[in-house]
Amino acid sequence: MRYVIVGTGAIGGTLAARLAQHGSTPPLVIARGDNAAAIRAGGMLLRSPDDEVRVDAPVATSPAEAELTTDDVLVFTTKTHQLQTALLEWVDQPVRAAAGEVVGTAGELLPVLTALNGVEAERLAQRYFRRVYGVCVWLPAVHLAPGEFTVRIAPVSGMFIVGRYGLPSADDDAGADVELLDTIRSDWERATFRVHLVDDVLRWKHRKLLANLGNAVQALVGPGASDDISRELYRLAREEGLAVYAAAGIGIPTDDEEELWRGGVFDVRPVPGVDGPIGGSTWQSLARGSGSIETDYLNGEIVRIARAVGVAAPVNEALQRLARQAAAERRAPASVTPAELRKLIGLD
Repeated sequence: MRYVIVGTGAIGGTLAARLAQHGSTPPLVIARGDNAAAIRAGGMLLRSPDDEVRVDAPVATSPAEAELTTDDVLVFTTKTHQLQTALLEWVDQPVRAAAGEVVGTAGELLPVLTALNGVEAERLAQRYFRRVYGVCVWLPAVHLAPGEFTVRIAPVSGMFIVGRYGLPSADDDAGADVELLDTIRSDWERATFRVHLVDDVLRWKHRKLLANLGNAVQALVGPGASDDISRELYRLAREEGLAVYAAAGIGIPTDDEEELWRGGVFDVRPVPGVDGPIGGSTWQSLARGSGSIETDYLNGEIVRIARAVGVAAPVNEALQRLARQAAAERRAPASVTPAELRKLIGLD
């Protein structure tokens, strides 16, 4: 089985590098521009608190170059706001059998894993692909330079919670789901990740979403801004999210359930050779000046649910707007102080 990693950023790069390091079949890395050129020229450089490795992996810059077969699994690790474009690029790609003949399309035949933040990716993917598996990602990784990736924990590189999204059709082979998920768990755990298989993956993704509500705060004021105001803003955003969940009847795992699985493996430590402030995925979008940002599917998801059930979410609505404006204007991280952000949200 070959994993095709679509989106070689922090999550995709770390996953691909560890699979290339520890797996028997190297993943196919889908990358573009300087990132693709750097990986082709010098491999993938992965740093962690315990090691620094450079591994080779095949690279494709387009779906056509991937030459998909029935043994492939597509792993989407883009940001959620980039996913629609990626799905359309891949859904109608031809898939060949071992003998070389085309037997169908990717949307018809290949399983898809959605390893990205938010809770919208699975619904988007199900419009195009028959077999969709949601992935809740706990992986503190960074990608700022072409071909280089940093994971900030070790020896475990991260945790994935994986489950089928939606019910199999009557024509599906029930055993195929079990075989696929067991293989993913075996392959990814050998590559230094923890993997948990669940029946209701969105329950976990909704919980992770609450943690991601602080991404906008971190991006706007900087990862080093751990003062009382920053903590207050994240607390208010999270409490608002919980209230919206309650109004919508959305249940999530308890703190004890999460702690049982996370344990002590998520103690972030310094990484040799990596200096300066390091933030999460939203901070990285501002740091790279990408011009777009994922918070419409993070804070914006709370806003969407709130509007659907007739309640207000003013803190998350303000954070969504401010983060989107900062990205569009290509402002660097920490463009405002915590006190200024509090005022912009309307709390003063």
